[in-house]
Amino acid sequence: MPRAADFDLARALGEKNFTPAQRDARELAALIARGDEPAATRALPALAGLGAAGRGAIVMALDDPGIADDGARARLCQALGLHARTGDADAVAVLLALLRDGASRVRRAVVVALGKLDGAEPRAALVARWDAADVTPDERRALAEALGKVGGEAALARLRALEPAADVELARRRDRALLMADRTARRDAPSEVATDVPPPHGARLEVRLHCRGGLASLLAAELVACGFAPSIPALHAAHQGPSADRTRVSDSAVDVVLDRPWAALFASRLWATAGIRVPLAGTSAPAITAALTAPNVRALLAAWTRGPIRWRLQLAHGHQRAVVWRVARDVTARAPELLNDPTATTWDAVVDEDGSALELVPRRAVDPRFAWRVADVPASSHPTVAAALAAVAGARAGDRAWDPFCGAAAELVERARMIGPPPAALSGSDVDEGALAAARANVTAAGLEVQLTRGDAREHDPGAVDLVITNPPLGSRVRVDAAALLVAALPNFARRLAPGGRLVWITPAPRQTGPAAERAGLVRTFSTAVDLGGVRGVLERWELGIPPHGADPLRARSAV
Repeated sequence: MPRAADFDLARALGEKNFTPAQRDARELAALIARGDEPAATRALPALAGLGAAGRGAIVMALDDPGIADDGARARLCQALGLHARTGDADAVAVLLALLRDGASRVRRAVVVALGKLDGAEPRAALVARWDAADVTPDERRALAEALGKVGGEAALARLRALEPAADVELARRRDRALLMADRTARRDAPSEVATDVPPPHGARLEVRLHCRGGLASLLAAELVACGFAPSIPALHAAHQGPSADRTRVSDSAVDVVLDRPWAALFASRLWATAGIRVPLAGTSAPAITAALTAPNVRALLAAWTRGPIRWRLQLAHGHQRAVVWRVARDVTARAPELLNDPTATTWDAVVDEDGSALELVPRRAVDPRFAWRVADVPASSHPTVAAALAAVAGARAGDRAWDPFCGAAAELVERARMIGPPPAALSGSDVDEGALAAARANVTAAGLEVQLTRGDAREHDPGAVDLVITNPPLGSRVRVDAAALLVAALPNFARRLAPGGRLVWITPAPRQTGPAAERAGLVRTFSTAVDLGGVRGVLERWELGIPPHGADPLRARSAV
């Protein structure tokens, strides 16, 4: 397609929908060589996307006697490295040849590019260059970092033998490279959290369980029912009230004492993530290192990890790479069995917002609670939210449950998973065939019999039901006026409910849906605001055929 006479490739690269063509390859290479920003940076991935044509343009530019500037040629080597990372063998061959270039800056760029490649040939070339007699100090620093990335016994041997003398930067890069090479060498060994082992030496661990905002009171009640005691800090935070309330630390977190295997926590279905809390005396590198290498922490990680103990550090405020690397270096020196590995971590070490504690969060732990979730649809319920709906609904003998916006069937599965009387019948309906297909896959994985039907919630007749349980379509991914849809569907819900039946749902607009529910003869007995991951809603329970003053154990938790 012809272009306008005033077409400017540098400007076009900044346009969202522009895609360079092969005819642009030479000009893209020229932009990279000139180094004018932001065009040069934008040209790098654009040229890499042109395949052989892009690589050919780079080689031509490198051979151009008019491009004698070392900086320009180094930038072209960076571009060539992007091609090599796509598996372009010819690009790798050119880089290997350029490792003998007369310009130190060019060789350094080649070293950086080769350090990002897998394979024996780049590794051997970097080791050979390390051993060369004409390596400059700045090239040595780049080589140290590259050897750490490619790993291997030869690379490790050279890094361990290095004496950086007064070169502080070289020493820093060597330390980082040794960490990277060591974890790369040990990455093939499997590692997982041992969820079936009790804490060592009879330890009583403080565990913080995180849930969606607004669900902490429900989670606390569930944990108390499962036999967990509130932690000492949680008791200090709330000296009065029932034990369920004393376990709470916020509307999205609960603290308990764990003196059993980690798997005991799987009896609770409302938490999303959890971590073992370790006291922390500040957020400095020495304080974090001391917490991670404390004898009781090392003993716990050793007892609860099968395979290498891989960990990574997460700070609440920014990346702070200097702190992260210093902690990694110092922890390795004090506790060599703790392998810092951000890529294949088994444990996250997360520093609290206020720096008062470090949370050890299992990353490679088999969590069986939601194994049924094999299919999903846009705006589908998170399983913990579905479990919260089921908890508010309660388990009554003979329950006939219907989800009129069943989506992937999370609410129906979680109702069936509850402790207590199983439902007598489960049915779901949805207008979307894709949602029904996902629902069929999930209920099959859960081993349940569920009647799934295509139907409009405003008129579908599932027969008489005792429970309508649903998380209707909400959020930006769903193009529907949710409040209007729910108001229109409420009369149908009330018609289908047997006397004493319950409607448990999440509404985005309780001021609109509430009056409509009351007109349909329903009485609200529970409500709490819930954060659905950027979308706010109110989880409610309505009942048919009870007086407005009817007592309910959950009624005190009202946010409306």
